[in-house]
Amino acid sequence: MNSSADDIIRAVVDALERRASARGETVSALDSVRDLVANDEAEIAIDYLINAVNSFRLALRQDEYDRLMSAAARLDYADSVTDIDPQLLVPAPGDV
Repeated sequence: MNSSADDIIRAVVDALERRASARGETVSALDSVRDLVANDEAEIAIDYLINAVNSFRLALRQDEYDRLMSAAARLDYADSVTDIDPQLLVPAPGDV
């Protein structure tokens, strides 16, 4: 278990859920990501998270991407993070 990586994944999921909710959407796939982290399956959670971002066209801020990449690197799983559609990466507020 890598609690730091788990915390990062949870924080990114929380942010994505807030933004989806603001658009009037519920993305139940993000609940699965949270469950995987809770069950000590952070690597699989990262795969599910990347799939949810791409499938549901969820915008991922650059700082969230960077933190997710950091968490994945701690787990020796950084390659999967690069599968995010680059069109979904957006600048963090204040970066523009």
